[in-house]
This record gives sequence, C-alpha cells and structure tokens, in this order.
Amino acid sequence: MSIALRMLMIVVLLVCAQLARAAEQLAGNEVVVDNPVELQPLEQLSATRDKPLFSPLRRLPAKPVAPVARQEPPPPPPPPPSVVVLGIVSENGDGQAAIRAAGKGDKVVRVRAGDDVSGWKVERIEPRRLVLKQGERSVDFALFTTTAKPSKPVERPLRQTKAASPSN
Repeated sequence: MSIALRMLMIVVLLVCAQLARAAEQLAGNEVVVDNPVELQPLEQLSATRDKPLFSPLRRLPAKPVAPVARQEPPPPPPPPPSVVVLGIVSENGDGQAAIRAAGKGDKVVRVRAGDDVSGWKVERIEPRRLVLKQGERSVDFALFTTTAKPSKPVERPLRQTKAASPSN
C-alpha cells in the first residue's frame, strides 16, 4: 500500500508542476484580469471624475419638450337681445308679452313661452317680467324698463312662524 500511496503522490506533484509551469508561461505572455475595466486607460474613465455619481450637482439630461399647439379661446357669448317689454297679458295662467325687439324694425311682437326672440327662447312670462334663456344663460326683462340684466338665482330664507303667545 505504501507503494501505491507513493505513486499517487508523485503523480499529484507532476500535475502541480505542469500547472505551475503553464501559469508562468501565461503570466509572461499576457495579463489575465478579472475586471475588464482594469484594461482601459485612466483617460477614458474621466466621466466619474468630472461628474461624480453622488454629487448634488449631477442631474438627468433635460427631456425634450414637445411643441404645444396654441388654442384660441372660445369667442365670448353673444350679448342678450335688446328687448323692451311693452305689456303682459295673462289668461288662465297662460301669459303673452308684447315686446319690441331691436332689429325687427320697431315692430311690436307678441310672444308666448317657448317662442324664439333673436336666438333666445322665452322661458316664462310672469305678471311684471319676461325671462329669456339661451343654453345655461338667462336674462330678465322687467315691464317698462329698457335695460336687460343677467338673472341670478335668488335664495330666499325660510320664514319661521312663531306660535302666538298668550298676552298678559
């Protein structure tokens, strides 16, 4: 057994010697490196020196800005018609108004709820006013006045009635 062990030791030493000789030849001819950056000259690696990775001054490149098309604002809404309310007649809850509208040649015209006056619809006729509507806009015309004013929703507070207290 000792001969077999000696033979094995000799074979191992020969293999190690062959490997050592091969490594010396390889080291003499070319450089073996684990990191490929080591092969580059320092002049090519100046980016990290010029702009350090964690410097507060380092920023992402600016994103390209797409041109924005200018949009023209919508035209202002047309003004309300110039209307003069000359009279209002109400029969059985159905009202009619006698009006003079500008552009109609000073003719007096009778209108009812739902009629068209210069592109505005007659919404309702009350005892002393005429209400015209166009889309979301609405205009009130009072009896015997010549100016139009945009109507605003009027919020009326609720009245609280007190119970009659016995007087002493």
